Amino acid sequence: MKLKYIPVFAEDAEAQIDFYTQKLGFNTANNSCFIEGEECTVLQADNLDVALVVAGKNNNNAFKSCIILNTEDCLKDYHLYKTAGVFFYATPRYLPNGLAAEFLDPGGNRFILLEERNYNLEERNYTEI
Repeated sequence: MKLKYIPVFAEDAEAQIDFYTQKLGFNTANNSCFIEGEECTVLQADNLDVALVVAGKNNNNAFKSCIILNTEDCLKDYHLYKTAGVFFYATPRYLPNGLAAEFLDPGGNRFILLEERNYNLEERNYTEI
């Protein structure tokens, strides 16, 4: 089994799709019915094995998605997305598992850009000078 789709909920599906395609570089793949009675838009990115499914507002307004995007270079992607108009809560910060930056999409879904890092010095291969 593998993760294939992540739902993201939106009050305004068109604004949501514009955000993903124009600012984050996703492409519209197709429209499918994942939720009974509602057609959803499937968005894919070349560098992701999982697709986003833009769905209309859900019955429980408190529920939103939290999506962690792994990146090789958090600072580079932070500046790339910020230049494209994505609003970040703050500058990237160090967490126990790496460098991270957080933003919201227009529907209030939370995204975390994460550059995973191993801070355990004992596991690194350092040579003494």
